[in-house]
Amino acid sequence: MHSSDTMPTDLLTLLRRDHRDLRDELTQLLDPMATVAELRTALDGVRLGLTAHAEAEDIVLGVYERIPALEILIAQARAAHRAQEGALSALVSARPQTGSWRQSAHHLRELVECHAAQEEKHLLPALRVHVPSEHFGRLAGAFATERLRQLAMLQPSAPLFMPQLATVS
Repeated sequence: MHSSDTMPTDLLTLLRRDHRDLRDELTQLLDPMATVAELRTALDGVRLGLTAHAEAEDIVLGVYERIPALEILIAQARAAHRAQEGALSALVSARPQTGSWRQSAHHLRELVECHAAQEEKHLLPALRVHVPSEHFGRLAGAFATERLRQLAMLQPSAPLFMPQLATVS
């Protein structure tokens, strides 16, 4: 039995998973006992996950931005992703385990948490109301497919952090 009430949960589940995974990876970046290899893996997870999530969300939800009730909410989600990308850029350019590294990781984690709360409280309920139910059932599948497509186009980062290259003689 498929009711339209279960479909929004599917998209919500995917978005929550992405946000949770990003928070987990960012928490790993704040672990003072993490090795350089663990930090590299976690940072790559954040970079790839954030980029794929933002692009997939933008593409899938962008179709509905002409609906007046959704226009501002979708624009806010885009702005949140841009702020996260800026914070990620600051994190990538900071030396691991320094004060600026921790500050950047904390800031990015706060941005991700704020964005997640905003989407759950405002965007998803508005989508349930304003997106035709026959479209809503396909949103989760479209998001998952687009996210995988985005991940397939992304490359893992180089084996060294860029700040480390400056110290290699």
